[in-house]
Amino acid sequence: MDISGDLSGIRSSQIQEFQELCELRTDRHELISPDLAEGMAKITHIWNREIAIFILRSGEVHAASVGQHATVHLPVIKGRKNGKLRCVHTHPNGNPALSPLDLSALLDLGLESMTALGTREGKVLGLQLAYPQAGKPQIIQLNPELLSDFNYSNFTREILNSSPQEAVPLRDAQEKAFLIGLPEDSEEDSEQNFLLELQELSLTAGVKVVGQLLQPRRFSSASSYFGKGKLEKACQLIQETEATVLICDDELSPRQQRTLEQAAGVKVLDRTTLILDIFSLRARSREGKLQVELAQLKHMLPYLTGQGTSLSRLGGGVGTRGPGESKLEVDRRRVRKRISLLEEELLAVQQERHVQRQQRLKSGIPLIALVGYTNAGKTTFLQKAMEQAGQSTKIPVGEDQLFATLDPVIRRIRLANGKNILLSDTVGFIKKLPHKLLKAFLATLEEVQQADILVHILDASHPQALNQAQTVQNVLRELGCEHKPTVTVLNKIEKVTTDFEVSRLAQQVANPEVVSLLRGDSLTPIWERIVQFLPAANCYY
Repeated sequence: MDISGDLSGIRSSQIQEFQELCELRTDRHELISPDLAEGMAKITHIWNREIAIFILRSGEVHAASVGQHATVHLPVIKGRKNGKLRCVHTHPNGNPALSPLDLSALLDLGLESMTALGTREGKVLGLQLAYPQAGKPQIIQLNPELLSDFNYSNFTREILNSSPQEAVPLRDAQEKAFLIGLPEDSEEDSEQNFLLELQELSLTAGVKVVGQLLQPRRFSSASSYFGKGKLEKACQLIQETEATVLICDDELSPRQQRTLEQAAGVKVLDRTTLILDIFSLRARSREGKLQVELAQLKHMLPYLTGQGTSLSRLGGGVGTRGPGESKLEVDRRRVRKRISLLEEELLAVQQERHVQRQQRLKSGIPLIALVGYTNAGKTTFLQKAMEQAGQSTKIPVGEDQLFATLDPVIRRIRLANGKNILLSDTVGFIKKLPHKLLKAFLATLEEVQQADILVHILDASHPQALNQAQTVQNVLRELGCEHKPTVTVLNKIEKVTTDFEVSRLAQQVANPEVVSLLRGDSLTPIWERIVQFLPAANCYY
């Protein structure tokens, strides 16, 4: 019997010992031979790697695989019959809890059961077994000391064909994310807050964050993002926290994504993919949906490699040579064709906006664009402006979430002095905004480029307020709007502890005005400052 998986660094004599161990036969009434389980625990301790064996109902070990410390992949098993094969694998950290990935593999691979042995220092500390029923996995806890008393033959004959009596209900179906990032040397002092924004993005996408790990960027790897040792630690933590998705704070190359998926055995997302996922939830207009789909396809195209990825830690699947590669080329052509169609549709949208813009210019009404970091309060500013002008606020209510507003909103507002302006709410900015994402939303951001004046909404209570302000300036520079007249609104001052902090921040931004939109402060000082930038001839009465 061949042993598949990662055998690098293992002596041939040790591999021979493992092969001899796999020759032990399990009795029909046993889940696994006690001697075989004990031997697996000892080898796991020596190699510090997960190992998995696949046992037929006859008790014969049909296949075996060796993985990294926290991952092991299913070998190609020829002639396997669905429902006739059970998998037993080890968890070197001593925790026998089956992860959602183990349960997914149980169903996807058509196994009879999936068992995890929690091992440490060569001993089995715990045991958990899962079996499929009505298309869903059910879990039971077993005592390793009473393993010889557990009649697996009766279990398969009686329990698998009846409703479970002592089954452990599945945990929360919400996805659990483990975050990783590469701070610069200058950012090491603020490691606790380094992934704070990524946490907020994850929560906005509906994912629960269960852990995080950082490594200084100078130790990063071009092939695996993290260095070898730190990657092994991350894989172990992913298993311990039962995370189902790994999220990176940077944009990954296709090679890095494949390496991380192979090492961690879970779904891997980078920062760009996460942001696009949030955008897809927020898009309401036809234009917004077109922009999101275009950005997603352009981001996805380089990752179509033809090799596929494992859907679970124990998940496998054969390669895709031959006809599989032909299908890959078909997929690529379809994606490119769809990208071309989307670009044509967005071009038509830009032309429509151009006509509307020309009509607006003829009217002489100045356009004021709200810009700022996401969740700074731009939509709330638009709402308060309309309320204080005595106008109906038929716009979506501002939420305390990242990218709560994606589609642009333009409203005419009549100021107290009788002058009219057009106020445009645009998509929020964020650090590490990919250039291709910026290009995809160019039709929306043209409102910023065509604006007469910019109103920069800044969250004065945020600990990284100055960094956020700099991020907004960087994006405006990419759009060629850095020289436009700008009024900076220092919002959320009700959360700031001292006036000194507000004063210090006001000294470092352009044309500051301090307000609390939540408190309902008057916007009159802001309008007065805006009017100073507008020639009288450009104001429509």
